[in-house]
Amino acid sequence: MNGDAERSYRVTVRALGMLALVLLAYPLARLFWDFEIDNTEGWNAYYQLRALAGESLYASGSPYFFNNYPPLSFYLVGVLSKLVGDVNLAGRLVSYASTAAVCLAVRSIVRSAGGSRLDGWFAAVTCALFFACLLTDHVGKNNPQLLAHAFVLGGLAVYLGGEMDARRAALTALLFSAGMLVKHSLVCLPLLIAVDILVRGPGRARLAYFATGTALAAASGVLLGPPFFAQLLASRTWDLTRAFLFTTEILGQFQAPLAVVGLGLLAARRTRPAGLILAYLVCSLALGAGFSGGAGTDVNVYFDAYVALAIGAGLVLHLAPYPMARPVMALVINAGVLAYAPAALGRFGVEALGELANREAMFHDDVAYLKGIKGTALCQSHLLCLRAGKPAFYDPINSLQAMTMGRLPADTLTGMLKRREIAVVELVDPPKHTEDDNPGALVPPARWQDFQDEVFAVLREEYELDRVSLSGRFYRPKKRDT
Repeated sequence: MNGDAERSYRVTVRALGMLALVLLAYPLARLFWDFEIDNTEGWNAYYQLRALAGESLYASGSPYFFNNYPPLSFYLVGVLSKLVGDVNLAGRLVSYASTAAVCLAVRSIVRSAGGSRLDGWFAAVTCALFFACLLTDHVGKNNPQLLAHAFVLGGLAVYLGGEMDARRAALTALLFSAGMLVKHSLVCLPLLIAVDILVRGPGRARLAYFATGTALAAASGVLLGPPFFAQLLASRTWDLTRAFLFTTEILGQFQAPLAVVGLGLLAARRTRPAGLILAYLVCSLALGAGFSGGAGTDVNVYFDAYVALAIGAGLVLHLAPYPMARPVMALVINAGVLAYAPAALGRFGVEALGELANREAMFHDDVAYLKGIKGTALCQSHLLCLRAGKPAFYDPINSLQAMTMGRLPADTLTGMLKRREIAVVELVDPPKHTEDDNPGALVPPARWQDFQDEVFAVLREEYELDRVSLSGRFYRPKKRDT
């Protein structure tokens, strides 16, 4: 690389790095404010507390609260919470640290392919920008997804980090297994490396990889037992339209990096590990498209694709034949980030200037309100019920799937509402019809459905709106006529 081209490339990477640091400051600051980022935080916190107390993770005490996740993250966060004093904060810290670990693993993978230090940092910065700018609410929230990716990407970094031998293969399998014991759907890289090591690996490395993985899988199966598999493998609905719309949204959002990185990896597919990362990108997109049709899934099913794009970005710039093109390619790959960055920075500014404090105060008001109500509480915002001292009672998305697939009676929730057995119902989702002067006006359907349509009709008949606040709408049973 000539001097001018190298300076331009370095300036570009440094500028993008500064933007990434600024954008990552917002989720870092948000860690320590006590309000719910989304309702998976409280759901995870309930199970982290159970793990900390040595209680079963797959028999929660309520027949309407389910756990379809492997156990490792609950125990890790539970142990850390002893140091920080709160499981939700511990989970947020783990998520934020895992984001950094993923980015560093991306850098290591590019370096192991022969990329320069600058190529490695560009890949890491690109990964950080994808998450900090386009996936802000997934960074630093109490959710195990990024922890799982940190383990799995660590495994890939180890696998590509030197000459393959039995010890390296065993460590790779160990890290992959840890990742899948956090989030079971991260099968893409373990499968690809299994094929790669069969084709390329020496005999001892193959034996070590498969023996370690098989032994850990068998031990996990014995320790966790049938209740774990019953919930893990519980069926749920799958919608082709949802998968199509979700996938086209992701492809549209990342069309610039997909074009540059995809074509670059395709051209260099015979260069190791470019071919492997190309397979990783294709596999992650295919699995993401498949998973995205499932009820309750979110954009996190495509995290492997984002990471593969970041790794591929570093490899493509490393292999670029024209050094002067690298700064331009770096900016094109991050075109979506640069277009959205002003909005992300604007949000950061608004929340730093008082919105974070306002949200915490309103959340605490909701907690105080809920604490004052005796009896069973149904919270769509699980952290709200947790902070109010309410036990885990009803898991909307998994209960809906259990009713839809016949594992619970279809009238489980509507029956409880008709009998007014629930003292207070908190909903984030709006009812299917507005409650203003135009009661027949339809609200556009939500992307995620947590309740049957008939629930809202029964709620209007048997309950009355008692409070509207940051956490949503609170309904109390109507007084019976005497």
